[in-house]
Amino acid sequence: MKSNSWPVNKPDGQSPAQQVFEQGRIARQGGDLAAAQGYFREAMRLEPSFVPAYNNLANLLQGDGQITEAIELYEQALQFAPQQAALHCNLASLWQMQGQSEQAITGYRRAIDLKPNFFIAHHNLGKVLRTQGQFAAALLAYQAALGLQPEAAEVYLDLGDLYQQQGLVQEAIDCYKAAVRCEPSAHAYTSLGTALQTWGEVRISRAAFVRALELDPNYEAAHFSLAQSLEGAGELVAAQQHYERSISLRPEGTNVLFYLNHLRLKLADWDNYAERLTELIAGTTDYLGRPGTVGLPALSVMAFPLSIELQSAISRHLAKSQAELVKTLRAELAPVGQDLAPARLKIGYVSPDFRCHAVGTLIYQMFQYHQRPDFEVFAYSLVPTVDDWTQVIQQGCDHYIDVSCQSPLQIAQRIQADGIHILIDLAGFTGQACPALLALQAAPIQVQYMGYPGTMGADYIQYIVADEQIIPAHLAHHYSEEVIYLPQAWVASPMEIAPLVTTRADWGLPEKGMVFCCFNGTYKIDPQVFGAWMKILLGVSGSVLWLSDGGEPLIVERLRQRAIEWGVDPVRLVFGANLPHGEYLARYQLADLFLDTFTYNAGATAVGALWAGLPVLTCPGEVYVARMGASLCAAVGLPELICGSVDQYVQRAIELGNKPEKMRALQEKLVSSLVVAPLFQPQVFVQNLEVALREIWQRFVN
Repeated sequence: MKSNSWPVNKPDGQSPAQQVFEQGRIARQGGDLAAAQGYFREAMRLEPSFVPAYNNLANLLQGDGQITEAIELYEQALQFAPQQAALHCNLASLWQMQGQSEQAITGYRRAIDLKPNFFIAHHNLGKVLRTQGQFAAALLAYQAALGLQPEAAEVYLDLGDLYQQQGLVQEAIDCYKAAVRCEPSAHAYTSLGTALQTWGEVRISRAAFVRALELDPNYEAAHFSLAQSLEGAGELVAAQQHYERSISLRPEGTNVLFYLNHLRLKLADWDNYAERLTELIAGTTDYLGRPGTVGLPALSVMAFPLSIELQSAISRHLAKSQAELVKTLRAELAPVGQDLAPARLKIGYVSPDFRCHAVGTLIYQMFQYHQRPDFEVFAYSLVPTVDDWTQVIQQGCDHYIDVSCQSPLQIAQRIQADGIHILIDLAGFTGQACPALLALQAAPIQVQYMGYPGTMGADYIQYIVADEQIIPAHLAHHYSEEVIYLPQAWVASPMEIAPLVTTRADWGLPEKGMVFCCFNGTYKIDPQVFGAWMKILLGVSGSVLWLSDGGEPLIVERLRQRAIEWGVDPVRLVFGANLPHGEYLARYQLADLFLDTFTYNAGATAVGALWAGLPVLTCPGEVYVARMGASLCAAVGLPELICGSVDQYVQRAIELGNKPEKMRALQEKLVSSLVVAPLFQPQVFVQNLEVALREIWQRFVN
């Protein structure tokens, strides 16, 4: 905002400069901006100290994008009228546009000193302070603006964004509701819906997005938010339509483009896949080079075969944005004195997934095996859900703290108050994680493990837990973290398998033929891996491929059509619905071999298959997410199922499919190794982890 409130003296006998200035105002009101500029310049020539002409000309130049000259004009005007608050405010707004935040802050504060009830200056000061991460100061500025104009919807929106940015969701919701009450705009409803969605109010949030689009059918942010809501609810086709509308309204939105293409993978939509991938890569390179861009959706990115260099650059970009977000909040963390030789190490785990979740079902038994009293274990839960898995975790920890309603700063202050020596994050950039907490560096040492399959690209996370399969030494330089190499990277708690009460016939599987399966999400299936699978089916007579249907008939239709294009009878693709966890594990016992995906390997899905006695065939790539299968196969003593190329993967699967005795031998080898395999020995894993934790703590204190 800029101020145009200028007292212009109009005595009966106007000076020549005043007369010309008035002509300029008339021309401006009539839309003849070129003529208006000429009149204002002439007024300045006639009377060099005639400040209103400087202000109006600067405003016109600003609107025309001539920022540098506009700044010069305001600076000249201030030489004649240093006490004019509007001049300071307008100049500050230009500094803000130029990214000169400190100069903008100084200008706004000077304007407020001269005119304490200057609403625009208070509001704009709040905006620039927010971009600087100065939460407390921005809050005061917005509150001052609202004190002057209590019905200012735009201030409520900005204040809501400030609260949302800090994780104070309820406060954000209250502000957005006030904005809707003051001015029911598409912007206000979209902001309210986004906050409600974060709070878990899915039905009400969707209604807010729909209302936003009723008010403005071309409001891009509402289309994007509604797409997110629909996708979360499994309404994938409808979600795609709104992602596409969002992109059409904002073509430069590379982040939305990733969401859209990720959704198309979910829907097995591979039309023009190579061209789309090329567009994504080119768009990403450009996007990362643009100032002020938000982070890309990390997990969606991983579904595409991007180079390890580009994936690392995306993580660094995302980590940098988190650091910028909280940089001034770090000062609000009181330094906590650390005992450099503690009687026991305090280990904090932070996660939204201490529950029935891909991560939770793997880690739920590990906490109980930490050696007491050498270690004191804290779990900080980012989600309030409590189930059977949660209860086991709670019993295994010394302290279980629900921080789901707290801001990142509040969580960091709690972690500091607890005196945590080493904080282990189990979520990274995944959904419902809290990367801003890590950017605050609440603990002296921060470690990334399990939940996020890649580098965080952050200098505030010092270590990542891995093994030599997941992060080979020659690729470690692509990771910002120092690698803690353990004998195996994965921990897997033994899981309850329900009794097998179904038969192959119940699922439409052949009684005697080879059953290949892959229950990975369909977003992990791309043309390359599907082509490999079709070659395998063509090479093994009577075999079938058992997949998850994703809850969407269109997925089944498209995959079967692709099979036809490969010359494979579509009935050889068999689809299964989702099941409760124990029954899902039991179902694996009906298959013969799990075929891993390439770009994004099976993680917890492969662990479940192995625990149920089903061997996993994998072909590792370069990035972490493409090497999980290799780590898991090595951890159960099946290195022969780690293939060095796609061709080898296809030939190995065909060989096993055509030689049942070899397949049975592999299955028997796996079953016999389960009781001793390091993958399913959480106590051994924790012992190895503790050795590493002691070592990195000693490094820190020395």
